[in-house]
Amino acid sequence: MKFQSTRFNKHFWVIETLLLGAGAPFLLFPTLRPTVTVGVLALFALWWLARWGLERRPLPPTPFNGALLLWGSAVAVGIAVTAIPALTLPKATGLILGLATWRYLALTLHNRHDVRWGLAGLILVGIGIAGVGLLSVRWSVKIPFMQTWIARLPQQILALPEGPEAGVSANQLGGVLAFYLPLALAAALGKLQALTHAKNRRQRWVAVGLLAGALLGLALTAGLLVLTQSRSAWIGGVVGILALLALWVGTGKRDWPRRAAGAALVMMLLLGGMVYARTEPAQIAALWERPGGVETDVVGTVTLSGRVEIWSRALYAIQDFPFTGCGLGTFREVMWILYPLFTISPGHDIAHAHNMFLQVAVDTGLPGLIAYLALLGSAAAVG
Repeated sequence: MKFQSTRFNKHFWVIETLLLGAGAPFLLFPTLRPTVTVGVLALFALWWLARWGLERRPLPPTPFNGALLLWGSAVAVGIAVTAIPALTLPKATGLILGLATWRYLALTLHNRHDVRWGLAGLILVGIGIAGVGLLSVRWSVKIPFMQTWIARLPQQILALPEGPEAGVSANQLGGVLAFYLPLALAAALGKLQALTHAKNRRQRWVAVGLLAGALLGLALTAGLLVLTQSRSAWIGGVVGILALLALWVGTGKRDWPRRAAGAALVMMLLLGGMVYARTEPAQIAALWERPGGVETDVVGTVTLSGRVEIWSRALYAIQDFPFTGCGLGTFREVMWILYPLFTISPGHDIAHAHNMFLQVAVDTGLPGLIAYLALLGSAAAVG
């Protein structure tokens, strides 16, 4: 029997919200209160099983279910084969929290109005992450002319639980901001379009206020992203903006905001081409070879040659553990034991393979990489 009444849906929504909100801190920092973390995981499992029994389906029907089933199986294998549980635990609970968040959104977002609220919530979460990162990040000077700006920034006012003692890497913060930058731009474009279609003075003032807030969020996100000096994050942010503008211009009516976005897209492409054409290959190589910080940054402060060496070690691990991976989150230790580096001295913390696809395969094996690619393909197909 399926329970589809409004009364049951409201009760379920309240339980899902309370469970996710109360459990998220313990899944983000699982070793602070291990007993509570185990209890939260047990509650998640019991509630999901109970709702499965009531509704006769484990997950809401979505285009991602098949890929998620394969992904979950690969992650379970990566957890089972780990030789270093202390490294695997935070990665595993983080993935479970991500699955719980996706499940919550799939269950609660049913129409355009709900999706707008979901997008607003996602942007607020991003602003919160950026704020916490700003207070806990370890700033370093990679680009000389930015030294004056960096010197005025607060240095690790807040220490995150389970975080590195020296502070969060600016490259990690840059990676998060690069993800949120296109979302902030999308919100601004949406409010600009709403302003152009406003039918009365009240709608125009509401649209102006929302547009101002969206532009402020976009400016803060872009400004912080520049200050991180993360070259990979810069490239990711620019590519995300170009992709967003291309999709937005290519869909919908040809109103003036889309024409303006199309002109901006063409100008960005032309400017990028001109800069690239006028830059010597040696200058580009020097930019990537400049370390821009100490090697003990968790992610991203090694040179290009160092990255290539790390990639080769990840490929060795995939070759040795193709079906299971070397254990979820254990690459930072397995690499030094089985595949030591030559250009980076031992003892430095290399927590990531410096390539998302290699990292997924190292953690969960080739089946996990296939599932990850299937999830990306499903997202692209949906749209």
